[in-house]
Amino acid sequence: MQKLSLTLLLLLSLTFNVFAQNSGIKGQILTSDGQPAEFVTVGIKELQLGTVTDSKGHFRLKKVPNGTHKLYVQLLGYGAIEKTIEVKGETTIPPISLNEDTQALQEVLVKGNINRFAQKESEHIARLPLKNIENPQVYNVVSKEIMQEQIVTDYKSAFKNIPGANAGVAHSSNGRYMNVTRGFNLGNAARNGLGTSSVSEIDPANLERIEAIKGPSGTLYGASLSTFGGLYNRVTKKPFETFGGNVSFTTGQWDLNRFTADINTPLNGDKTVLLRVNTALHGEKSFQDAGFSKTYLVAPSLLLKLSDKLTVLVDAELYGRKGTNIYGNTIASTRVTANSIDQLGIGYKQSFTNNSIIASTRTQNLYSQINYRINSAWTSQTNIGTSLVEFEFPALTLNTITDSTVTRNIWDQYTRQVATQIQQNFIGDFKIAGKRNRVVAGLDYSSMNFDFPNTRGALYDTVNFLNPGKRYAAISINDIKNKVAGVTVNSGSTGKYNYMGAYVSDVFNLAENLMVMLSLRVDRFDNRGSYNYNSNATTGVYKQTALSPKFGVVYQPIKDKVSLFANYMNGYQFIAPVNQPDATVSNFKPQFANQTEGGIKFDILENKINATISYYSINVINLVRTDMERDPVNGTRFQIQDGNQTSKGLDFELIMNPVNGLNILAGYAYNASKLEKANENVNGRRPTNSGAKNTANLWISYRATAGTFKGLGAGTGVNHSGEQFVINNTTREFTIPAYTVWDATVFYDQPKYRLGLKLDNIKNERYWNTSLQPQTPRRFSASITYKF
Repeated sequence: MQKLSLTLLLLLSLTFNVFAQNSGIKGQILTSDGQPAEFVTVGIKELQLGTVTDSKGHFRLKKVPNGTHKLYVQLLGYGAIEKTIEVKGETTIPPISLNEDTQALQEVLVKGNINRFAQKESEHIARLPLKNIENPQVYNVVSKEIMQEQIVTDYKSAFKNIPGANAGVAHSSNGRYMNVTRGFNLGNAARNGLGTSSVSEIDPANLERIEAIKGPSGTLYGASLSTFGGLYNRVTKKPFETFGGNVSFTTGQWDLNRFTADINTPLNGDKTVLLRVNTALHGEKSFQDAGFSKTYLVAPSLLLKLSDKLTVLVDAELYGRKGTNIYGNTIASTRVTANSIDQLGIGYKQSFTNNSIIASTRTQNLYSQINYRINSAWTSQTNIGTSLVEFEFPALTLNTITDSTVTRNIWDQYTRQVATQIQQNFIGDFKIAGKRNRVVAGLDYSSMNFDFPNTRGALYDTVNFLNPGKRYAAISINDIKNKVAGVTVNSGSTGKYNYMGAYVSDVFNLAENLMVMLSLRVDRFDNRGSYNYNSNATTGVYKQTALSPKFGVVYQPIKDKVSLFANYMNGYQFIAPVNQPDATVSNFKPQFANQTEGGIKFDILENKINATISYYSINVINLVRTDMERDPVNGTRFQIQDGNQTSKGLDFELIMNPVNGLNILAGYAYNASKLEKANENVNGRRPTNSGAKNTANLWISYRATAGTFKGLGAGTGVNHSGEQFVINNTTREFTIPAYTVWDATVFYDQPKYRLGLKLDNIKNERYWNTSLQPQTPRRFSASITYKF
């Protein structure tokens, strides 16, 4: 580590003087149809200076001497535009329009002379106009380009490109999945920075990108969206000003058939009313002896440009799913002597279900965003979202009770959840005493209503998985309905809770290359309680308040190329009151996670090398644990709130475009989690379902950028996850073994069409998720896309 630090310091000292001047040119490049032009080369030839525009079309040339210069602007493969520019200090020029439209930008992507995987700028991460290299927080981005290259057909597969996020993926009964980051489970409830219902599956057809925001992010996102490990934010596709789009078909083993369409068009001649519709139809069978899913997605998006200052975006997602479901397998019995799932001997292709046991999910998401530019310094942004999810199912859970037998437990349930969020942001970008100041101040209201009006469960049977016999295949939907009909206890419930939050975040430039971030949020949680249909009683009514601060500092020894950063971040979870054995009620405080982190970010060689490396330490306080010293009442121990958990680790990401056409994405994550003050049987141990200590990901692709084979390319990558704990206490340990999965793809990408072939899990590796469900073995798939 010392050698690395000395090397970095030497590099900084040798290069600092080269970039020491203050004058420069800033501006924006637009296409002929008024869209931001990304990946356009801008430079001054006589000075041998050049750069590439970002996702908003912005560019900045630094260290340009005062005087008159000729600025050239060139879209790859097209003629250059030259402009005479007079530079006086830091000079901002009016927007420059290219002769080409957005179709020409697609040609740029095909030629491949860009770092296609390093598109990290975002309006959601900090809710401010803040570049990655200016942000003291660590985050990763999975763009639609890499998802297309890898022929991603499900949301889970995209997370292979996020360091540390592929360690623990668990499916639930409705098709949803979760991930583990920095030792904590993360849901997928954020959409364009706004909350959604978190209980439905997500189709990737409408995704522009996925943003993995690392660390406890309660200050901006609150406890309803962020966990102690961070959150995932999915960014959806938005309308643009020209007609265009694509249709695609993907097919593969196990009857994989997937159709998607992305159609965009202006609805009037002034291009002030824009419509984009994304849709998907998806069907596939399981590789196991039973199982299937069929889904659909319709996602329209309408953009209204009501004036130069006012725009309104309205979009929706209509999603449905039908298919078989299994919650997963639990190892609850001490009669199981195996220490790992691969030792247990359950057949990899045993589903324990059949195709008559069908669950269904319906999702309706509706959103609106209103942006109003108050003046040159301030913008008002109003976000409104509502989400309705219904799912009904007979579902199975498995419980392994010996080294040869499992019980099949059945559930009959209907669930309805409605989530609503209203968010108002005021975003400012102005100067104070000549220093840039960026600030967001906002209010957040969200509510969740849930209803489980009919929830009945029963033990169905016990199966010997080593010798299944006729009983294994005899299960059917009629048998389940008959079994559940005899259950009189309805364990269903209904309830509601509300959040109200206010926050402010300020980024102030103490100097051009030194900035600080100060943020604070206050949240009020109002749990109206849960009414139990069986007991006819309401419990869990409580209110709590939490303060969540955030602090960050960024120093750029080489402006816009190298930054040293540090942060203090906070997250929280509200805790329901606990009924103690002596009939008293303990009103506990919220749990808090406090993170300190430091690291370095690179964006050098004109965005050809983008890297982040950081070390973090998360300390969770106010955990509830069993008090072993206080005398129990009737054999039941008291619960106290003095528990503690730590999670420390390393995050690394490297995105490279060393030569034209070659793109590399690599990541590594190390995490050491420990319960430092907890129940005696787990104290000092790694928490279960906290992921693996070590995970790594790599994807390398190359496409020919010129000549006869222009557009022809190939990619390959590996994902590794270390061993994970499912049970970890003084009595026993049960693990998921480490695994390494290797994938590869070949493609032929042209402006009007794209052909792709993919081979997943080339080695046919056997591996499991944290629900002990076998994951997909080797599979071949192919796709064809027509662009217009």
